[in-house]
Amino acid sequence: MSTFLVPFPARIEPEALGPRALAVAEAKGWATWSLRDVARDLGVTPNALYRHVGDRAGLVVLMGEAAIRELQAALRLDHRQANRSPDTDVLDMCRRFLRFAMERPHAFDALNQAKPAIEHPSHDAWVELWVDVRDIVKAETPNAADAASFALWAFLLGRVELARGVASRASVEAGLEHAVTALLAGFRAISPVPSPLPPHVRLDD
Repeated sequence: MSTFLVPFPARIEPEALGPRALAVAEAKGWATWSLRDVARDLGVTPNALYRHVGDRAGLVVLMGEAAIRELQAALRLDHRQANRSPDTDVLDMCRRFLRFAMERPHAFDALNQAKPAIEHPSHDAWVELWVDVRDIVKAETPNAADAASFALWAFLLGRVELARGVASRASVEAGLEHAVTALLAGFRAISPVPSPLPPHVRLDD
């Protein structure tokens, strides 16, 4: 079933649907929220909501986009205010990313579990987030920006998973500075490095 949006009834504001649904999920919990909960919050029937998002996966895409916009704002603000060396900017970005993931776990689940099709309008949000991360990393590894950013992203996701599971008693930032320093130094040492990214998110420098 298609997840593209169609015109909304007057009582639903399209641009507010993702943030409203995300707020419901954060209040209820990612594992327990339902489309019925979101419909109730919006004052519409579940069937009416289904007509506009197609299915649950379509709604999750909008929720993921809303979560990404909030994470983007946090990362951009942090980078803008830092105004220090590139490696410090990368470390600050990593800390802000991890704090967002731990303080807002349901929003983090939304942005990771959403699966927008490449042609879906919301897909741009994921690409823009990637570009923001890459731009910060590129200042430190100009000849391996894609590869270093890809590795850093995987590293951060792994950190979050460990902090939520077997390493829950340890700080999610434990040893972070040494790990990030080593990762960046390693990519500088072996650069240039081919991009591991698919064409639709690869940038031409």
